[in-house]
Amino acid sequence: MSSNSQIRHFFKNQTIFITGGSGFLGKVLLEKLLRECEEIKKIYVLMRSKKNKTPTQRFSELFNYACFDVLKSKDENLLRKVFLINGDCLQPRLGLSEQDANILVQEVTCVIHAAANVKFDQPVKEVACNVRATRDLLELAKKMTNLKVFVFVSTAYSNCVHADIKEQFYEPPMKAKQLLQLVDALDDDTLKAITPQLLKTWPNTYVFGKSIAEDLINTIGKDLPITVVRPAIIISSISEPRIGWHDNFYGIIGVCMGTSLGIIRVINLKKNGIAPLVPVDYVSNCVLAAAWQRGTCDVTTIYNFVGHKNNQITWGRFIKNSEANYLECALRKAVWHFSLTTVENKVWYKICTFFLHTLPAYIADFVLVCLGKPALVVKNYGRLDRLLSAVLYFCTGSWNFEDHNVMELWNAMTDEDKTLFCFNMERVDHDIYIRNSVIGTRLYLFKETRENSKRTKLKLKMFFVAHYTLLAFLWYILYKFVMFLIELF
Repeated sequence: MSSNSQIRHFFKNQTIFITGGSGFLGKVLLEKLLRECEEIKKIYVLMRSKKNKTPTQRFSELFNYACFDVLKSKDENLLRKVFLINGDCLQPRLGLSEQDANILVQEVTCVIHAAANVKFDQPVKEVACNVRATRDLLELAKKMTNLKVFVFVSTAYSNCVHADIKEQFYEPPMKAKQLLQLVDALDDDTLKAITPQLLKTWPNTYVFGKSIAEDLINTIGKDLPITVVRPAIIISSISEPRIGWHDNFYGIIGVCMGTSLGIIRVINLKKNGIAPLVPVDYVSNCVLAAAWQRGTCDVTTIYNFVGHKNNQITWGRFIKNSEANYLECALRKAVWHFSLTTVENKVWYKICTFFLHTLPAYIADFVLVCLGKPALVVKNYGRLDRLLSAVLYFCTGSWNFEDHNVMELWNAMTDEDKTLFCFNMERVDHDIYIRNSVIGTRLYLFKETRENSKRTKLKLKMFFVAHYTLLAFLWYILYKFVMFLIELF
C-alpha cells in the first residue's frame, strides 16, 4: 500500500456494510474498494430475494458482471472478503435476523447506505419503506461502537423545489413519522388517490422520499459521524472498472436506448439547459473520499456532486453527440430509423408526440391485429409517455447547485489519491465521454459489438426509407386537412 494514499490508509482493516451493493453504483463501489483498498478487512452486502432468486443465488451471480473482470484478473481471492447479509430495505428493521444484526453491530466500522429504488413513479408505500429503512439503519448504526463514518447517498435533486440548492439540509415536504403513520393507516388505492396532494410541487415520489430521508439523517443521525453525497444524473463509467460500463436502462440512459432503437422519436428538453451528468465511477470515488474525510474529522458535510462549473455540457450538445454516435453504431435490435426531435414548448411537444408516437403506435397495432397478433404498441407507448414525463422534468428545469464542499474535498486529497480516486470533471472531454458511453451501453446492455453486419445495414436502410415515406405521408394528410378547413370556412 502506498504511504501517500490517505484514502487507502483510512480503509485499511475497516469492515464496511453496504446497502444497495447489487445496484449500479453499489457494484462500482464494491469493485473499487476491493481493487484499490486491498487491506480492507471485510465488506458486508445487504441483499434480498428478487425475480424468483434467493439472496444466496443473487450473491453468487453478483461477480459475473463485467465490472468485476479487472478485479478478478488481478486477484480473485479478494472476492472472499465480501459476505452476504440476508435482508430487505422494504422490510421492518431491514429484514435482518437477530444474528446478522449482532454481527453488524459488533464488526462494522463504516456504513455506506446506497440502496434506493430509482423508479420515479414508485408507490408512496414503497417510498415509505425506503424512508423507514433509513430510519432503522440509523438506529442500528447508533449501536455500532466502532463506527467511524456513515455515508448516505442521496440525489442532487432531493430538494429540487428550490432553484438554488446549497450543500445543507432543507426542511422536508413532511416528516418521516407522518409519512409512516399515513401509510399504515390507509390502503393502497387511497394512497394512490392522494399522492398528487402529498407531492404538491414535488415532481415525483423518488425525490419526495429522498428529501424525507435526508431529514432523518439530519435528526436521528445528528450524533453519528454522518456525511451525505448528492450525485446528479448518474450514467456510464468514464474509465473504471470498464470504459462506458452500465448495467441498467433506468433514467436518461433508458431514454437514450429507447431513442437508439427507434422507439422514442420526440423528447421535451431545454437545449441550452445544463446537463448535470456524472460518471458512476466518479460518484463512487467521491463517496469513498467523503467517507475518508468524515472518518478523519468531526464535521458533518454534504456534497453536491454535479460536475464542474468550468466544464459543463448542455442537453442540446449531449443529444447531438449521442445522435451522431448512435447513427454510427446502430443496433441490430433497432425497430425503426433513429430520428429524434427535441422540443422545448410543452404544447408543441404534445402535438409532436401525437404524430410521432401515438399515431404510429395505432398504425402498428392495426398491422399486428391484421396479422393475428395482440395489440401492444399503444399500451407500451402509454407507459413510455409516463416514463418520459418523469425523467424529462430534470431536462427542462434549471438549478444552481452549490459545490464548494466538493471542491474543498478534492483540494484536501493527496496527488496520489487524486489519481486513484479521481472525481474532478474539470478536464473531462464530454465528446469522447459520450461516445464511449454510447459504445459501452451498446456492448454491456445490448451485448452487441460495434461492427454491423450487412444484413443489419440493409435493415437500417429500409427503416430510413420507410420512416421518411411515412413522414411525408403524414405531412401530406395534415396539409390536405388544413386546406379542407380553409375551403370550408
